[in-house]
Amino acid sequence: MKLMFATDLNEPVQVTDHVQRLARRLDAELFVLHVHVPTPTTPLGVDPLSGFGDIAYALYDPAVEDAIVEAERHDFDAFVQERFTMPVRPALHEGDPARVILDDAERMAVDMIVMAKRHHSALERMLLGSVTNTVAREAHQPVLLLPVQDAGK
Repeated sequence: MKLMFATDLNEPVQVTDHVQRLARRLDAELFVLHVHVPTPTTPLGVDPLSGFGDIAYALYDPAVEDAIVEAERHDFDAFVQERFTMPVRPALHEGDPARVILDDAERMAVDMIVMAKRHHSALERMLLGSVTNTVAREAHQPVLLLPVQDAGK
């Protein structure tokens, strides 16, 4: 059996403990996936050189993006090392989280996807959408959602 745990690296320890216990009970191979969302370019409404507002620019600094990706890699490696005592197959990918999770689940032929599910207000769901909801709706395999209580609630 193959389990995929898709993480945003913000799950409490209790969630990763549950995932690990589940993988052990099922004698499953555990894939741990984190998806880095690329930094979007920042549009400027004003030309920084002339001060005119009719020219649109987009700022992108590859060195900044490389530093962000390296920091994400470091955080993911630390997360896996600190949270899991059993062997796992870690993967860090870049892209749209829901699409990457769904594509990887198909490509690796996992039997179940495990994700944390946070409570979002109706406004947050409308404005931001939900990776978890998209994965749960579109996955071809079972999706286990572990509820997470936000610290502020």
